[in-house]
Amino acid sequence: MMITHGTVVSLETDADVAVESKSWPFWYMFEDLQKDPEARLKTSEQTVNDLRRLGERMIEETADPKTAVNVPAIYTFFGQFVDHDITLEMGSSKNSLANPSPIPLDQIPGQIVNSRSPKLDLDNVYGPDLDGNSIPREADEARLRLDLVKGIYASGTEVPNDLPRRPNGSAFIGDPRDDENIVTAQLHVAFMRAHNVLVEREGTYEAASRQLRQHYQWIVLNDLLKRIADPLIVKNVKTRPAKFFKYKPGPFFMPLEFSVAAYRFGHSKVRAAYDMFNDINEGGDLGLLFSRARQPLTKSWVIDWTHFVKPELGFNHPRPIDTTLTELLLELLPKQLIDKDKERNLATRNLLRGYILNLPTGQAVAKAMASDGIVPMTDEEMKSVTQEHDQYKLLKDTGFLTSTPLWFYILAEAKFYSRGYHLGPVGSTIVAEVLIEVLRNSTDSILSEDDWRPTLGETPGKFDLDDLLKFAGVF
Repeated sequence: MMITHGTVVSLETDADVAVESKSWPFWYMFEDLQKDPEARLKTSEQTVNDLRRLGERMIEETADPKTAVNVPAIYTFFGQFVDHDITLEMGSSKNSLANPSPIPLDQIPGQIVNSRSPKLDLDNVYGPDLDGNSIPREADEARLRLDLVKGIYASGTEVPNDLPRRPNGSAFIGDPRDDENIVTAQLHVAFMRAHNVLVEREGTYEAASRQLRQHYQWIVLNDLLKRIADPLIVKNVKTRPAKFFKYKPGPFFMPLEFSVAAYRFGHSKVRAAYDMFNDINEGGDLGLLFSRARQPLTKSWVIDWTHFVKPELGFNHPRPIDTTLTELLLELLPKQLIDKDKERNLATRNLLRGYILNLPTGQAVAKAMASDGIVPMTDEEMKSVTQEHDQYKLLKDTGFLTSTPLWFYILAEAKFYSRGYHLGPVGSTIVAEVLIEVLRNSTDSILSEDDWRPTLGETPGKFDLDDLLKFAGVF
């Protein structure tokens, strides 16, 4: 989700890294569409070339600070944090982006696996790490170990405000993707500090982790979802069983339509730069956010969360969701490419990944949702949101206008239906159904308790991201 998995989905979602032996499957939310060749992109070298051409056209023309939605920037990074908690796709990275071909459907079970627990249980925080090692704790075995930031003092002592690190500087945490940029890394620190505050209140590791999981689930359900999806669709999905994300016997599966397409909408929300980190540094671009990561935190980059939670400048709001990405995401730095593929255009990477994994087209999914009154976008509607970016003619010439890659379609409908403020009908339905079904199957699920309400915020019954940061003592 890079800054999504959604919301931002990480660049490392398809990383070829070591994982613990326990894993969960990926499969399709719309399994019946896999039987219909017309519901998928054509398998051909020309399709691959056309996807590359489309990826090249997905560049933001101007980084205008006025082009923003009125949502605090922290939710872009929190969406990534959530993705790292529930998905880590393994297997499709073995199919090279340099010469991609769809993976046969009968090879996907067992080959494409999810090495994150799809339970909203904060296993990116509580671990184990990707090698199966337990996350370090303090001597009392209840508090999580945090490292010091040199030069910052409180009551004469250095403040533990950095991730626990190994001697080589790498973070010793459940999911190393949380340390790929300095904002998500410090959001991870906030969750660890909140756990330690809860230990002081609750007395045990188990009680503290349960409380933190449940308050985190509340934030996902009642704070994040309403900011990224159509509120009416979210309200509807909350009150009924899932219509499209059908539960299958066996280990809980994550839909590829969610992880490879719908939840990657967050890539479009990423800005080229963010302002007002603290009193020392007024801001930094994406390259800096990444270059300062995966190493011990220094005093000059400890975030003052004020401008991420209550921003006053346009650059500290997310970009609207549309069919473009900021230029820096289309020219990734070599150090950001941790897998063997050297494709530097993130849009192209997303489009080719969808092709490799046989995702249905946007129009096919919209037709499959007809029972909810959803209809595919018309040619004119698609034209209205792509022509200004010089994409419409390419869509028409390649056949993508009527058989649109699912990820691109979800971006386009968000722009058409809400001017990019939140996801459109298809994207909202996929994201809401998956996150709510995950929550229904979560460890310590708040939906398994009658009338569960948060207790840790300043206002009874209210708890959102700024409340979490305040509770953790970082805001």
